[in-house]
Amino acid sequence: MSFTAVWPIMKEHDADAADEMTVGTPEDVDTLLTRLAEPGAGPAVIEHQDRELITDTEGLLGAPGTTKIPDHDVAAAIHQGYGYLTYADPEHDYSTLEGDPASPEYRSEYVDYPAGAGVPVDLLATALKEFLATAKRPEGVTWQAA
Repeated sequence: MSFTAVWPIMKEHDADAADEMTVGTPEDVDTLLTRLAEPGAGPAVIEHQDRELITDTEGLLGAPGTTKIPDHDVAAAIHQGYGYLTYADPEHDYSTLEGDPASPEYRSEYVDYPAGAGVPVDLLATALKEFLATAKRPEGVTWQAA
């Protein structure tokens, strides 16, 4: 099993800077999180390769009904030493982790995480390793409605 992560990199002279990584092992998850902790790294959009694609009936990526899109919406970030994760799929409404009340809000162009949604980075790593292995919403963490 594997997933692909794509994230923006904030660079003064390159508005389109981004990076991408295919994650296939638990060690790759650790590498991904190290890269997301680098200065300028934004939240990673994550697409699991072993989940089904669905028809884009809303026209998010072209004319309605002509494109296949992932059946899930997952994004992970590291901000001020905390790990952040969002998740949605046909069985689960959009949610964030229930984290440390002291963790700050994190807003980006793609996803917003409320204050209190940040967790220790090692817990984020555990959740992403579970997602990698199961292709399902991680159960080893506590979720809250976003």
